[in-house]
Amino acid sequence: MCEIENTPSASNFIVAPLTDPFALYRQEEQDGRTIYSAGFPSYPANFSRDTFLAGIIAGRSDILSSQLEYSAAYQGKVKDPVTGESPGRIHHEQPGAQLVGREGLYTTYNACDTTSLFLIACEHLADLDRFASDKFMASKRNSIESAVEHIQEQLDEDKFYRECPPVGSDMYSLRVTYWKDSILPNKNSKLEPIYPVTYPLAHFIAARGLLSASRMLNKRSIATIASEMFANGIRNFIRPGGYMVYEDAEERVWQESSDELHSLAYIPVRYNKLLPKTDILRRSEILKTAIGYMCTPSEVAIHLSDGYHGDVVWVFEQALIYYGATKFDMGRIATVAAQVAPYIGEGQELFKVIETEVGNIEIIPKGNNCQLWSVAAATYFAGRSALAKRSLL
Repeated sequence: MCEIENTPSASNFIVAPLTDPFALYRQEEQDGRTIYSAGFPSYPANFSRDTFLAGIIAGRSDILSSQLEYSAAYQGKVKDPVTGESPGRIHHEQPGAQLVGREGLYTTYNACDTTSLFLIACEHLADLDRFASDKFMASKRNSIESAVEHIQEQLDEDKFYRECPPVGSDMYSLRVTYWKDSILPNKNSKLEPIYPVTYPLAHFIAARGLLSASRMLNKRSIATIASEMFANGIRNFIRPGGYMVYEDAEERVWQESSDELHSLAYIPVRYNKLLPKTDILRRSEILKTAIGYMCTPSEVAIHLSDGYHGDVVWVFEQALIYYGATKFDMGRIATVAAQVAPYIGEGQELFKVIETEVGNIEIIPKGNNCQLWSVAAATYFAGRSALAKRSLL
């Protein structure tokens, strides 16, 4: 990772313990397979997204290798409107759960970004552990090809990545299927999209996933598609006048979002000149807190019936924001994201930051206090991650 003038290096934030902080999350399945829990106490199932991102952020080949094997074992084979399964699609939650008010549906494959992260994780494993990567590729090449096919099926004629509803249904169990999977950040109380929907962050992750696949499969044609996705995505979603949070069948919503900063982690540095960086920095000020960037502006969050992804600071996201901002020489953004490091503790999930009129700041822990990808963020900010040492995304 490149250094930035006046930007603290990730290694300046020594917050992770010297003993293996991931041991608590390691689990042995009945079949002898090792997997990692996403968090305690409320994550009994396996979550592909959380584990892939934890392995990427922390630079842990063991986490990536075990999750790749597990996710490949449960990769979608058929189209199922109940679980959201589709051929090539990587699970969100295994086993899936039924949610109150969404009876008859399961969350199993309710994620539009996990298939892309599966491909990115494959490339990261190759960088971290060539032996483990070669072993996985030898037995699971068809899984990678199937994941690519699934992503390509979701692209429209302009190469925008769209999430469509499961065949035979008009919705998933989860109202939103990228990482902010509670409700839409819509101040008019709209909870879920009218499909098909494009989440720009998921679009950029999909583009990065295809770029990874092109390298793993040595197929230039896939890289060409990824390049078109990056360029079209920046021009259409990250504009000088605003950032588009989502577009569904009835509306486009433009507003400040941590998604814009998060996206920088996945966009290759060669697209630097396409990015309206001055405007990105200006919009980031709306989201800035004393310990990082909130997901959603407070003026929008106050209208949301579920604040899980409202005006709160998610720890893992700060690591990716820091990484992306550093890559694009946006030191002011990186500096803000790094402020969360001393507060992570054993793996705090997220924080609510309240600033009073007299200038006092209250930092309130929320969610789980032991979260896998938060531990990964602590490892990253401590400088003990390959992602912190060089550019891998």
